[in-house]
Amino acid sequence: MLRNLYEEARTALTQQELNTVLQSHERYLARIGGGLRAHLAHAKLDGLNLANRNLTDADFSGASLVGANVSGSNLERATFYCADLRGCNLQSSRLPRADLRGASFNGAKLSFAVLDAADLRAATMMYAAAGGITVISRDRSKGAPSVDFSNCSMKGASFGNAKLDGAIFTGALLHGANFKGARLTNVTFKDAVLTGVALHDLKVPAAALEGCVTDAAPVSAEKLDALKGRLEAHRRWITTHGAEGAPAVFDGEDIRPLGGLLAGRSLAGLSARGAIAIGVDLSDSHLQAAKLDGADLRDVNFTGADLRGASLRSANLAHARFDKANLARLVLRGGTAIPPDLTGAAASESQFYNSILEDRVSALGLRCES
Repeated sequence: MLRNLYEEARTALTQQELNTVLQSHERYLARIGGGLRAHLAHAKLDGLNLANRNLTDADFSGASLVGANVSGSNLERATFYCADLRGCNLQSSRLPRADLRGASFNGAKLSFAVLDAADLRAATMMYAAAGGITVISRDRSKGAPSVDFSNCSMKGASFGNAKLDGAIFTGALLHGANFKGARLTNVTFKDAVLTGVALHDLKVPAAALEGCVTDAAPVSAEKLDALKGRLEAHRRWITTHGAEGAPAVFDGEDIRPLGGLLAGRSLAGLSARGAIAIGVDLSDSHLQAAKLDGADLRDVNFTGADLRGASLRSANLAHARFDKANLARLVLRGGTAIPPDLTGAAASESQFYNSILEDRVSALGLRCES
């Protein structure tokens, strides 16, 4: 049994008592009469269910959520200052701009969570009581399970002075994250996105950065012109129904230098197998029957895009946005209907909740991540 990390007593809540607080908080957010903001500071919520709730701005300062299930919940701007989140299930939860200073994450599950601009710096809590002020101590004993930030979106997160021994950042989106003064011993950043990060602040061996994606190398004017030339040739191919131009092929290319030039374009039949397109804006683009197999499409904006019949086999779609994207079947002239192919693609099923679908994403082959 996990030992209480804090020296002050906590107030234990039952699941029924917690549900009452959470329902009142959701009424508060909806501006319905009788609602109150959730103040759960120093509460003991170990093993309780807080999944799929709207907990925006809730206060969990110093609370214990050991082994609790908070998966899928919206925790934007929530306060977890010095909270105990060991073994907590935070998968697919949203924690942008959350205050996580001094929180204990050992053994927590955060895959596909969003922690953009969250504050994860080290902190110490002082607990004032009748007997004086008590400084909360933490158990730093060896052998504790590592915190797993794999596949998290943590853009702009602050890790300044954080102690992250053994932390796993595999595949995480860490664009613009701050690691100044952080203690990063025995960590791995394998396949993580470290664009806009001061790599010298990491002070980790090269092996820990295997497969990482860093800032795009400067592109010569000639190279950029060549990429733009392929887009222009593709435009002519589309508008002349194949009489002029040629379909664009970006297989294996880093197309990040194209920036926002792809948004709203007619790109049907485009081939970008194995391309690096992290964070690219493809909103409202026409990508019918496009070949994006094996491409790194993390954090790509597909909002409103037409992806009918597109092939995204084994593509990395972590945190890509598909709001109002059309993933229905592409009907050809002969009547054949081709569904999008998501076989082996990595994403969370929740990313497609607001998409246009004729088939469940699992039927399209998506390797749904929990």
